[in-house]
Amino acid sequence: MTAQNTPLLPAFDDNRRPVLLMEPGLVPLFRHVDGPFRMMGHVGWGELHDALRRSPPSTMVVVDPYAGARLGERFPRLRELLRRFPSVPVVVAMELRRELAPEVNMLVEWGVSEVVPLGREVTPLALGRRLEQAHARPLKRAVETTLSPLVRSDARQILMAAAEVAADGGQAPELGTRLRVSPRTLTERCTNAELPPPRTVQAWMRVLLACMLLDDPGRTVYGAAYASGYQSDRSLRRSITALLGVDSTTLRRAGAFKTAVKAFNVMLREARDAAWAAARQADRDEQQRRAARE
Repeated sequence: MTAQNTPLLPAFDDNRRPVLLMEPGLVPLFRHVDGPFRMMGHVGWGELHDALRRSPPSTMVVVDPYAGARLGERFPRLRELLRRFPSVPVVVAMELRRELAPEVNMLVEWGVSEVVPLGREVTPLALGRRLEQAHARPLKRAVETTLSPLVRSDARQILMAAAEVAADGGQAPELGTRLRVSPRTLTERCTNAELPPPRTVQAWMRVLLACMLLDDPGRTVYGAAYASGYQSDRSLRRSITALLGVDSTTLRRAGAFKTAVKAFNVMLREARDAAWAAARQADRDEQQRRAARE
């Protein structure tokens, strides 16, 4: 790996999710947060974009929007972060006063994943739960809002779990762990939900994550590949070609996630049609067996 491609965030072997605390005043509040998080306060605003280009998809950014802001400013640093990296979970930590409700609504409209209150009454356990909710929200929100309405509720539950696993860099075995079922039961649940096998579901979700990252104006193909868990940009390009039938340049030009999720819905429809056909064939076979016995 060249110096240009060396991640600014260190590689961890404990699977904890990096949480970038952008203001020194946030460190004491988040230092004792419960959960699988690695609190990091050494990345400044000047190097944040470079860090995010080569960070894992589980990375989150926590911001106090008022820190360093001048009177009358509309949070320019935060807005630029959300514009350039819409796939990154951004958590805003601020005082939740009644008069600030319009600004909170504005931040949510911009794409902030979670708003947590500042104050002594906030416990590390509560903060950990809010971070847990936020970490996969961009991908889950993007997938959920673009799924075909014909996708069943039990299938949606599996797909949302697959999105969480993809955001953590996991594969099909981790999907079973997330849903607390054995590999065999997971395969049965996918079949009953008219979904393809778990390995196929997770492979698609990984590509959807990569395509969401490719839509970030601040990311290169290499950065998207690294952040979504591929060994190289060539591996990502091969997966895109295999599942979508296009090259990454054409994909980005057309809108990577929009194109990928359209193909994903087609794949889900084909899996549903195959499940219905198999069920009809099973009914015919059963009727023939009954007729033969009579």
